[in-house]
Amino acid sequence: MYATVHQFRRDAATESGDWGRDLTAALHPGPAPLGTCVLGQVAGVLGAAVAFWPDAATAAEAAARTTTGPTWLDTDVYEVASVESAAGAPRYAQINRFDGPRDEAQVRAEDYAGRERLWPAARQVPGIGPAFVLRAEDGAGLMIGFAESVAAIEAVQRAVMATELLPGEDLALLTGPDRIDLHRVIHEALPTTISGGIR
Repeated sequence: MYATVHQFRRDAATESGDWGRDLTAALHPGPAPLGTCVLGQVAGVLGAAVAFWPDAATAAEAAARTTTGPTWLDTDVYEVASVESAAGAPRYAQINRFDGPRDEAQVRAEDYAGRERLWPAARQVPGIGPAFVLRAEDGAGLMIGFAESVAAIEAVQRAVMATELLPGEDLALLTGPDRIDLHRVIHEALPTTISGGIR
């Protein structure tokens, strides 16, 4: 599975009713993506329209599209490296950005830490929702974690910061995200595959 992330500058004048759903429909008129969400930065003017696709070619075609409405900024295509399932309603989202290029050792270290140490701590937090780890060709990463509330996101941050390195983990390879953004979920129809608990 692949994902496109269209970043945009929000236009408050157009944000009424079901504007997130309408934005998704206009941006992706067909073929239909496997799932979508529209995110709006809390206390900010940026947003992101995320869509999930079955293959790289379809994702590349979708990445080339824009529509009227917001001011479109960058668009990126990622491979979905992992999907973690949790029951919390996706009302808020935290996006952790890991800039590229990142070498193979760093990518492996980050993926291992997320899978074996960080997610096991995060999934114990009440209100936590699904999480998607996306990887670009140059190793850049994007982690989108959903939750029912800002309080749940803050609790996840405390939980993961309290974890200890596992045997064999190298702190030098774990530099952390280059940027963290908190968003409200404006619209979501996430991929149904997460309901089965991919991991």
